[in-house]
Amino acid sequence: MANLQTQDSYIMTIFETKFHNDSNKFFEAIKNLFKTQSKLERQEYNLLKAYKDGDLTIGQVAKILDISKSEVLELLEKYDIPFIEANKEYIEQEFNAFNLSV
Repeated sequence: MANLQTQDSYIMTIFETKFHNDSNKFFEAIKNLFKTQSKLERQEYNLLKAYKDGDLTIGQVAKILDISKSEVLELLEKYDIPFIEANKEYIEQEFNAFNLSV
């Protein structure tokens, strides 16, 4: 049986009231929390990768995750996925098109 030792009164209150000092139940709940968080992060990452690959739009990702488009942009930053990815040829083409129209 694991032993819980902490100076955090909030954690101790939860441990005593919700888990009735049962460290096995407490640690199992912590493991389940991390498993759930890990699944959510995998889903987020897979959806953002699909956006990066051009398979989904920002709006589609937002709808699937039930979050706003600005929150999707925050997730892109969290996972270090660029909002717009342009290669050198694309930038040169756009630049040349702009110069021709001026």
